[in-house]
Amino acid sequence: MKPNLKQWLSVLCLGMTGVSATAWADVGTPVDCGTVECEAIREMRSIYAAEYGYFATYDVFTLNLASAGFAPAACPNGSRAPVPGAGWVSGCNFSYKVTGITPHPSPGFTAVAQGVAGTASAGITLQIGTHPVSGRLFWLERQGVRRYVDSAECQSPQSFTCEAQLREARLNMGYIHVVEQSYFAERDQYSTNLPLIGFVPEGCSNGTRAAVPDASWVAGCRFIYKVTLNGTTGFTATAKAVTGATEGSILTITESGRTVITPSYPAWCQ
Repeated sequence: MKPNLKQWLSVLCLGMTGVSATAWADVGTPVDCGTVECEAIREMRSIYAAEYGYFATYDVFTLNLASAGFAPAACPNGSRAPVPGAGWVSGCNFSYKVTGITPHPSPGFTAVAQGVAGTASAGITLQIGTHPVSGRLFWLERQGVRRYVDSAECQSPQSFTCEAQLREARLNMGYIHVVEQSYFAERDQYSTNLPLIGFVPEGCSNGTRAAVPDASWVAGCRFIYKVTLNGTTGFTATAKAVTGATEGSILTITESGRTVITPSYPAWCQ
C-alpha cells in the first residue's frame, strides 16, 4: 500500500474512534442512546475502525478481532453474553464476529453482531462491512425487520442539527489536506485526482452516493468533493452539499489549512 494511503487510513480510523467520519442516510428523530441496540451499534463502529487500523498496518483485514484490538465492554456487573462458538467475541448483550474477508485486489470484510436468546437483545442482528459503491454498508435487523443504521444513531440529539450534518465534509476536508500534503512531499506537486492520491470518501450506509455533475468531482453521501490547483504550490479543495438539510452549503480548504464554510440552511437548524 502507498505510504500516503496508509497515512490517510490511520487518520480515518482516528476520526472514527470519536465522531463518526462517515455521513449516512438521514433519519427524523434521535435514537435513545440507552437502548440495547445502541450497545451493538457503537461496538460495530469500533470493529470497523479496528479493522481499518489493522489494514493500515498490515495491508489486509483480519478474522481475529483481538489482533485488531477490538475488546467490547462487559456489563456493569462484569458478566458477558455467552460465546456462540469459535471466532466470536462477547460484550454485554451481544457477541461479535468477522464472518468473511476478501484479499486484494478488492480487499474487504464483513462483521456481524448477534443478540442473546432470552434477553433484551434476542432477535437482533447487525452487519457492517465494506461496500464497493459507498465504502461501508451497515444494517440492523430486529424480529425480521431490517433497516440501515444512520450515522447519528446512538449519539446526542445535537447530531441531528444542520451544523452536525456538516461533519461529513469537515472530516473529509481534513483527510484531503492530509493526502494532498503527503502527495506534495513525495512528488513536489499537488493533484486534482483525489482517488489517485488515496481519497475515496464513504457513501451512505444504504450503498448509495451523491450524484456528481462531472468526472472532476468525487462523491460522498451528502457531499461531493473537488480540488483545483492554485499555480504549482497551492490548491483549493471544495465540498458541496447536494442533498439533505444542508443542501447548497459549501466548504473549502487550502494548502495552508485555511477553511471557509458557507452554510445554506435556515437559522433554526443551527
